Amino acid sequence: MEELSKEMNDPIVTSSQVEWLYTKNGKASFKLKTPSMLRYEADEPYVEFPLGLELHSFENDGGQDAFMTADYAIQHIKTQQVEAKGNVVLRNEEGEMLETEALFWDELNERIYTEAFVKITKQEQVIMGEGFESDIYFSEYTLKKSRGMINLERTD
Repeated sequence: MEELSKEMNDPIVTSSQVEWLYTKNGKASFKLKTPSMLRYEADEPYVEFPLGLELHSFENDGGQDAFMTADYAIQHIKTQQVEAKGNVVLRNEEGEMLETEALFWDELNERIYTEAFVKITKQEQVIMGEGFESDIYFSEYTLKKSRGMINLERTD
């Protein structure tokens, strides 16, 4: 019985050095790069990225508008939810950068969010808080329970 249980928990697909391009209406929408991808079939199928990933999103004109990296991620196929963990960094086209330990991407509603501590660095400011919600491009966002701003000095 232990062997049967082990076989059911093994991935059905194992891939290395993966680069996927997702399209929407014939145009590039996202590019995903990962050193390792594992797909599991179960009652709730999922794809695991045990060595992390890079995710680039693209505007309608093809230009990159957001970039995310994480040490680990898991994509739940049925619910179309992605959970990124460990050194999650998200950058947008304005150069703003979000850093957190956990970030969730709701593919259906095109939202990203977390209840974890976040640090947003933009231009000459650092804003920190507990919780964050945004569109998938990190262009319109809300920071919850913000703790304050720190103005950074420029050295010219």
